[in-house]
Amino acid sequence: MKKAFIYSACVLLFSGCGTMDQVSRSIIATHTGAAIGSIAGSIIGDNIGGYRGSYIGSFVGSAAGALIGANVVARSQEKKEREAERMSSPSPYLVIRDIRLQDENWNRLVDANEDCRLIFEIYNEGERTAINITPVLKGLRGTKHLIYSAPIVIDQIKPGVGVLYTVNLSADSEVKTGEANFEISLEEGNGFGTPKESFSIRTQGK
Repeated sequence: MKKAFIYSACVLLFSGCGTMDQVSRSIIATHTGAAIGSIAGSIIGDNIGGYRGSYIGSFVGSAAGALIGANVVARSQEKKEREAERMSSPSPYLVIRDIRLQDENWNRLVDANEDCRLIFEIYNEGERTAINITPVLKGLRGTKHLIYSAPIVIDQIKPGVGVLYTVNLSADSEVKTGEANFEISLEEGNGFGTPKESFSIRTQGK
């Protein structure tokens, strides 16, 4: 009989709450959880310690069951709210990954009069296609004698897709040994761009 009640109560907790408002669901879940815990605790306590064990098990199980029942509904509601928020405003989310230098002599430096390439991945972690993406590269310090190609607009990047982007980079004969500092950001057609991200490369003079 007790086992049949536990099964029926579980069905009520996980299916019956679906048509109720949040307050009603919490009340029903708490009461149902308490009932389940009380009966389960009574069965366990009775098996271990007779009547006294049954009473104690019922009391402890009731408290624990009430807490579990309320937590089940709270977690379910939180998940539904997050999903609703995500679905109501899907948007692209662009990130820049793995910025690296590819140079002619493979010494990982931009030497004087050397032609190089900056390569990085633009990945869309969002749930909507990004359009008209423009990588904007800006020299900060130590870039006076570096020349880099103008940005090329990427038509679109679908969700869960990344594209490799290349910037042609070279140094003139006057470049100094040191460090060149850049910042890069992405501009997107609907305004879903990225914050500026800084990085640096080493330069080698004659």
